[in-house]
Amino acid sequence: MTRALAFIAVLALALPAAAQDPPAGAGVRIPVDELVLDNGMKVLTVERPGVPRVFCALYWKVGSVNERPGITGLSHFFEHMMFKGTDVIGTSDPKRDRELNAQIEGVMGKIRELKLLGLEALRQGTPTSETARKGGATIPAEDEEKWKALKAEYDALIEDQKKISVGEHLSKLFQANGGTGLNASTYYDWTRYFVDMPTNKVELFFWLESDRFLNPVFREFYPEREVVKEERRMRYDSTPTGLIQQTFMAQFWESHPYGWPVIGWMSDIDQYTYADAQKYFDTHYVPQNCTAIFVGDCKTEEIRKMAARYFGRIPKGKIKPDPIVTLENEQVAEKRVVAEAESQPSLQIWWHGPAEVHADGPVLDILAIVLSGRTGRLYRTLVEDQKLALTASSTFWGLKYGGAFELSANPRPEVPFEKLEAGLVGVVEKLRSEPVSDRELQKAKNQTFSGLVQELDTNSRIAPRLGFAEINDTWRDIFKVVPDTQAVTADDVLRVARKYLTPQGKNVLIIKRRGAAAPKEGGRQP
Repeated sequence: MTRALAFIAVLALALPAAAQDPPAGAGVRIPVDELVLDNGMKVLTVERPGVPRVFCALYWKVGSVNERPGITGLSHFFEHMMFKGTDVIGTSDPKRDRELNAQIEGVMGKIRELKLLGLEALRQGTPTSETARKGGATIPAEDEEKWKALKAEYDALIEDQKKISVGEHLSKLFQANGGTGLNASTYYDWTRYFVDMPTNKVELFFWLESDRFLNPVFREFYPEREVVKEERRMRYDSTPTGLIQQTFMAQFWESHPYGWPVIGWMSDIDQYTYADAQKYFDTHYVPQNCTAIFVGDCKTEEIRKMAARYFGRIPKGKIKPDPIVTLENEQVAEKRVVAEAESQPSLQIWWHGPAEVHADGPVLDILAIVLSGRTGRLYRTLVEDQKLALTASSTFWGLKYGGAFELSANPRPEVPFEKLEAGLVGVVEKLRSEPVSDRELQKAKNQTFSGLVQELDTNSRIAPRLGFAEINDTWRDIFKVVPDTQAVTADDVLRVARKYLTPQGKNVLIIKRRGAAAPKEGGRQP
């Protein structure tokens, strides 16, 4: 996401008594009340009288960046797990449910041992079970019958558990009380859970959310693991460019944890254990790692009281998460991926950039705007003037520990990739050799500010901007957006273009249409 979309400007709201005044020169007024509970959990409230609804969200500072090889994708997996309920939600017989969970874990422990033997068989080149492979498991051929017997035992236990499970129980409770848009999502640096509630039902959100993070039951752990594996197949394996983009990202992030996909590697998903999940939960799903956000027709004092009553009962975590210490290696040479797919031909060029909160972030946002849009340099040069591309755009997306500056274009059918790439590079080199005009600079600043105002039309847009700012550093950074953007100069743009958009820092992705003949130019193959 761009920094222009990572904040909020509230121009017409009156500040309630509990809200904090913005610093002088901030250019925006945001009625945010902050409460920090004794257990470290932060609660933000924005009063917006009007429609009697409140957008409620939890932002957790945990994402794929916090994983390691062997448990990649576990953050996303937890997004699924946290909808499976607690002792009082999701089952009609909690006692029997606990017994079945223990029995299932015992059987899966034995299957896990066979899978580890299967990995050793692969390493040594000895036969593995073809039947198991079709089911997504790697088992030594000699253990196939043992695997089948254990799988039958596992399937029977799962069927017993289904009889006492209450499907979508959490969702139904929210919906029955007027909740809409219940969902969750996971990214590199965060996981979030959110729903839009009637004002008089906000307390239900407090109770349900505090209960599922205070008393979670990792119900249907192994069946849900198969669901996630299928989701991965749909997102990557079965899409025309999914595996290509995965390869490109792994190459782009050479040493950083951002290199693996948020959904995880398939082999890791297949090996998750209950113990892995419990340790990860105890480390990251702790109150001091969470920010609750309420935006809408609510009263700050009421939110504060409910937060203390419900969220305050969650004990503070005892395990300190490991810091992210692995830095991305400095790129010393151009890297390139060339592939074919049954898709529209495309060209992307990426460079490494700084983290979202870095001082160069606003400058790179301005630079991306100078390049983008129908009046931007890329479109005017490559689409209109040189007739090389059908589309062309640019963006800077900053993450918590790094960022990327991207150029992308779709070539015209008759244009070779080499010529389109030269055109893109030519636009970049001009940025690296001379300052942008005052008109371009001011136009980019105006677009940035207008983008802020457009983000204020609904509660469901305000809350994420607060949440993402808090994930990266603090929600108070929103007060820096206007002054930081207005302070950008043409010399700043020239400096960052020279600093980040270097020839040796290029990462090129070319996707050709499978089976298409190479474009001809001047009667010859390029």
